[in-house]
Amino acid sequence: MGLVLVAAVALAIPSYGQGDDADVAVGFGERLRIALALLLQAVGGGFEVSGSERQQSSVFGGDSSGVDAAFDGSATLHLIPLTATALWIGALFIGVRILRNRVLVRQAGSNSGNTVGLEAAVRVTLLVTVGTLVLSLFAQPEIEGVELSSSPVLAALGALVLGLAVSFGVLHRDDLAAWTAQRPGWQVLFRASGTALRALAIVLVLCSVVAFISLTQIDDLEGLTDLDDTDVSPLLIALLLLPNLGVAALGLGWGAPFEASVRGSGSGYGGGYESESFGLSELGDVTNSWAIVGALTLGLVCALTLGILAARRSAHRGEQLLAAGVFFGLFLLLAGVGGLSVDASGSASSEFGGGGSSSGSGSGNGSFDTGVSVPDALLFGLLWVFVAALIAPYLLQMLGQRTGPGAVGAAGAVETAGAVGTVGAVGPVATVSPEPGIAEPTPPAAYNQGAYAPTYDAAYAPHAFQLHQQPTAPPTAEPRRTALWVATLTAAFVIGSGIAAGALLWQDNGDGTADKAGGKDDKASVSRTDDPDQQSSSSPSPSPASSPSTSPSEQPTAGPDTVDQDTQLPAGSDLVSDVSGFEFAVPDGWTRHGEDRPGQIVYAGSTGREEFLVGVVRNATYTSYENFTTIEKDAKKDPKKTDYQRIRLEPNTFQGRSGAIWEYTYVDTAGREIHALDQSYVADDGTEYAIQLSWRADFWSADEGAKIHGIALDHWRVND
Repeated sequence: MGLVLVAAVALAIPSYGQGDDADVAVGFGERLRIALALLLQAVGGGFEVSGSERQQSSVFGGDSSGVDAAFDGSATLHLIPLTATALWIGALFIGVRILRNRVLVRQAGSNSGNTVGLEAAVRVTLLVTVGTLVLSLFAQPEIEGVELSSSPVLAALGALVLGLAVSFGVLHRDDLAAWTAQRPGWQVLFRASGTALRALAIVLVLCSVVAFISLTQIDDLEGLTDLDDTDVSPLLIALLLLPNLGVAALGLGWGAPFEASVRGSGSGYGGGYESESFGLSELGDVTNSWAIVGALTLGLVCALTLGILAARRSAHRGEQLLAAGVFFGLFLLLAGVGGLSVDASGSASSEFGGGGSSSGSGSGNGSFDTGVSVPDALLFGLLWVFVAALIAPYLLQMLGQRTGPGAVGAAGAVETAGAVGTVGAVGPVATVSPEPGIAEPTPPAAYNQGAYAPTYDAAYAPHAFQLHQQPTAPPTAEPRRTALWVATLTAAFVIGSGIAAGALLWQDNGDGTADKAGGKDDKASVSRTDDPDQQSSSSPSPSPASSPSTSPSEQPTAGPDTVDQDTQLPAGSDLVSDVSGFEFAVPDGWTRHGEDRPGQIVYAGSTGREEFLVGVVRNATYTSYENFTTIEKDAKKDPKKTDYQRIRLEPNTFQGRSGAIWEYTYVDTAGREIHALDQSYVADDGTEYAIQLSWRADFWSADEGAKIHGIALDHWRVND
């Protein structure tokens, strides 16, 4: 409980961009309660906000008639911070381990038998459950008519289950060992589960570290996560979700993409659905092909980690496969619960007149989900996990390593003479001379008294392994057969991974690259907008400060809406073809990032603020110059674009068509100076295209930005 409170206080200290004024909307007390609600999701709690508002206005200036409007809405956040879950279980485990030493001393000096440990486990569980319930009830603030519910009952139930499992498992570990010793099937299950948990812990730590290091290499991470206006680093939030990121990295390494989807519906407005995914091909687009190799290598290392641990800790092949199955099930569980989802719904109604006659109402709902694709994780994880479990024992044998808990059956001088099932789940038993003082051998009924069978005479074990016994026929063909199987499986494993990676790269770099990056058909028409970053596009001459004689509008062209196909694409550029009916050149590694709004297609890299924004407006009824001058008036009033400065705005001719070019700078909400170049023109079919490049002034110089924009225009083409 102390750990949860300390973590909540740490999360509540930042003001999250509200400033230091005394009249902030959400004070420290409210932030503390919100932080508690977020953290208690780690043990099963909820996070739901709801509120309503009623407005009344007079139509005729009197009190008897008017319009009453009511608004109701709610939103539910589903996010399990696995870091908090791991720390919660770890703190409880350490506390119960300390308690266990006292329980053992007390149990040794009393005649209460095993009830002392059971009573202690119940007391710990009840204390944890009650403490979680109290914190959950406290974590339900009401801020300006908006209520937050933390689902106290669910949080208490989750704490009860986890607390009972941890405390009972630690305090009664010896009793559980004795109980499973009498039941070979349960003993195998417990041992395989322990192996799977160890492998999962190692794999998650490795993948989490890789994911966190990858995040630190992203430029302008604050801007990409919309945290640049707050005093909180996104890396601190990443620490809270570190195992979640580790699961996503493991899934990516095994071929399962990270997906995000949005759906919504409303009365009178219909519904909609949109989804995007980030897999190995997208990883190669935003970085390079070596990133795909690194991701596959991470997946291979994780799979072999499981296989080697299972081979070294399992008594037989069945237990190895069982450990792999438990690991696979836990991975799917984490992939399913490690994502984020938001469900929202709302309604509005209005009444007109004093009699309360209704004049209209409406409602809508929507959801957002993101996380590892569970179907892909099921498919690819099954392949990686079980192939690694089959290959690992042969790899260990080739390296001269022993397998199994006793590692007796792995040595070349040990021969099996019968079924291993004689000794059940405890593994093969060696025949040795009786120890001094033993009058007669232990009968086979006592085999399962521990992890290994006691010493007994060969008369009671006709199927036992015989130490130092020379085989009647040396198995000369066995090493060759083993090497053949290992070589075949390893080759299939490596070649299969290579083919999968190559197919993804070929699919992404071939025809339809932009189609795959966009992930949907983007043929919606749009209306004009007043946001220059959302509607306009710009194109400079090779130098923004150069004379009009170097303007791209005066470059030789092959005709309207065409580009000379003999123009060589410069190094460091890619030619992309978009489903909206155009193609142009972008910097190497830039991909389609969907639509900022209908008809506004974004192409950008993996880091930074730099991006191309292509606006497509069907059946334009105005000239590009008229559109730019209209948008500029609103840009000067936009509070998100302060210190607007026009460099130039003038009509021109682009590819034989009337157009306009607009170059300007402004300061965004993060205090960064943004430089933008926008070339617009109206094509033969009446469609206006605006090709805009914007970048941070301290990231690229004006000449460099103009050069990149000029290359894009040199290779601009409208597809038939």
